[in-house]
Amino acid sequence: MLTETMNTLLQQRIETLYQLAEAYYLSSFPKPEIKMNLRGETAGQAYLQRNIIRFNAILLKENTSHFLKHTVAHEVAHLIAFQYYGKNIQPHGMQWQWIMKTVFSIPADRCHNYNTANAAVRPFLYQCQCKNKIIRFSSTRHKRVQQGTIYQCRTCKNPIVEIISDQPSCQ
Repeated sequence: MLTETMNTLLQQRIETLYQLAEAYYLSSFPKPEIKMNLRGETAGQAYLQRNIIRFNAILLKENTSHFLKHTVAHEVAHLIAFQYYGKNIQPHGMQWQWIMKTVFSIPADRCHNYNTANAAVRPFLYQCQCKNKIIRFSSTRHKRVQQGTIYQCRTCKNPIVEIISDQPSCQ
């Protein structure tokens, strides 16, 4: 959850970017729905058809200045490019790059280099009984195990069992 101040900064940044785009293109654009429910190593995602942007709250908190300037602009540029140029453009193509460089005056970088240690989704560790081989399960597969699904080792056909750990990183 974001603090009220952080949320205000995010909303102000989005509004500023839309004002820049509207002044440049002499057109109005529908404002997106903003969700702060993105997890893992991805900083932001734009859903073009639904006009939604999802942001990673942990990465925003840990990289506030850069995130607000670059990541927010990156995702808003996706929506503006889609809404102005249409659906037949490349995600990071020349239209998106033009918006980033010319309209927003931001380098058109595709990827971030944030430290994602606190944001990364940690795997659930399981083990086969025959080889003591550690197997990483996604949260989806882990949830299925909790609901009764049994996964078997391909070698020995024994059930693959969760490694119970006291470390919070495995939760």
